[in-house]
Amino acid sequence: MTFCSVFRLIFVIQFLVSPCAVFSAVQYPSNMDLIVEMIEVAIGEALDEMTVPDEVESPVIFIAKEGKHDANWLVEHVLAERLLNRGFAVALDSTVYDESRFRLSFRILDMGIIARSGLRGKYAERQSRITLILKLNDELSHTVLWQDEITRVSSDRIPKKNLDLLQHSDHKFAKTELEEQSWNKFVEPMVVSTVLGGLMYLFFSNR
Repeated sequence: MTFCSVFRLIFVIQFLVSPCAVFSAVQYPSNMDLIVEMIEVAIGEALDEMTVPDEVESPVIFIAKEGKHDANWLVEHVLAERLLNRGFAVALDSTVYDESRFRLSFRILDMGIIARSGLRGKYAERQSRITLILKLNDELSHTVLWQDEITRVSSDRIPKKNLDLLQHSDHKFAKTELEEQSWNKFVEPMVVSTVLGGLMYLFFSNR
């Protein structure tokens, strides 16, 4: 077989195999897709409960993040988009929009993805979670107008071989924490029981 024939054979194999692997992975949402969807749903439901005084015309809402988190930029983006869709003016820079009377602050308490799998199973249970705190302050009267704590959890079942393909390597909060059972969980109790049984046998046999 010539070099060209070998090259063509390798190319055909890659063409046939690679699409199958990609197709297998795209059947499931990526970790980033799951987190974005949860943030959008959580914020959308929370903002449905938020109200601004009726006497204020065209209110400007300043979005402020509290605490450090790698996903602050993502929550800020979704908040701004949802507020704009509801007809509010949005400010992200306090030095430019000093006249904004209302301050909507948010804090990410928890966010991440965990995958749990058995010893020999081909599938893993993937669970994504998020907990946010939102608070609307009236800077003029120095009062809290509204606040809410939102927790959302989503889970699905995916092949373990797709875990690496579905996680987002650029963002730590979108990486999968794999909790895989080990044989130690089953072996250690057996060893302890065997040792205790042997000691009890020796104790009673020597009496």
